[in-house]
Order: sequence, then C-alpha cells, then structure tokens
Amino acid sequence: MKRLLIVWHTQFGCTGELAGAAIEGARGVDGVETIALRAHDAGVDDVLAADAFLIGCSENFGGMAGQVKDFLERVYYPCEGRVEARAWSASCVRATTVPGDARPRSGREGLAPAQGAPGVVHRSGRVALTHPVTEDALEACRELGATLAAGLAAGLW
Repeated sequence: MKRLLIVWHTQFGCTGELAGAAIEGARGVDGVETIALRAHDAGVDDVLAADAFLIGCSENFGGMAGQVKDFLERVYYPCEGRVEARAWSASCVRATTVPGDARPRSGREGLAPAQGAPGVVHRSGRVALTHPVTEDALEACRELGATLAAGLAAGLW
C-alpha cells in the first residue's frame, strides 16, 4: 500500500484546519495510507517510509514556520539522495497578500522530490491571530490531499 505523509505546524489553528482538510481528502482515497503528524513529531523514518509528502506551513515573520523548518533541517541530510521522484506539495497560510517565500521548498539539490500537485496558499491578511479559514481554502486543501493520494493510487508517482 502506498503511503502519503502529511506534516504540519499550527500555532493559531488555521494551518491545522487546512491540514485537517487535506487529511480528510487524502483518507477518502482507497489504496493509500495517510499518515498525519505535527512537524515536531515527524522524523527521518516517517519521510523514508512515505511515497509522497504534503507539508502544511504558516508564514511567521515573513518566512516558513520554525517548527516546519526544524523538521526539514532534521530530515534533510539523513534523507538526502534517498527520496528522489517522490511527489510533494504544500499548503500554506500567508498573513500578507504580497508575494513572498514562506512556502516550504523541497531542497532541490538534496531531497529533490518531484512537485506532485500545485500547492494551496491561503492569504489571510492576519498575523498571529486565530481567524476563520474560508470554505474555498478548505475545499482546495481537500482536493490537494485527494489529488496526491489519487496520484499515488494510480501509480503516477
């Protein structure tokens, strides 16, 4: 059975809602096991056991959430050269409405997974506050989770 790993960090709940929607979408696909872990609980073994990845990340101080960055730093060297061609995507909560670089990157030179599906960016316009996530953003994350899982089930990646 193929395995989709969903890793996220949430401080104020919005990224957690987006991750929950992606988990819901992915778990609706037969033939794929969806593993969902908070960033501080995920590690090298989880990454190596996964066939595809979805990372949920909020923007903090204009960049990637520290817990997600910590996760990527912990797994980068042990997984370097070992996860090529595995699909990945990301869902993000952006506080700002201007382009930036908060989305997790794959570490193209080392981890080098293939982009499996375009990510979802929810631009909230709010900083360090709990606020409602739009149904459109939640539905986009459900579709993203389902797309990654369906790609795995169909053997696309």
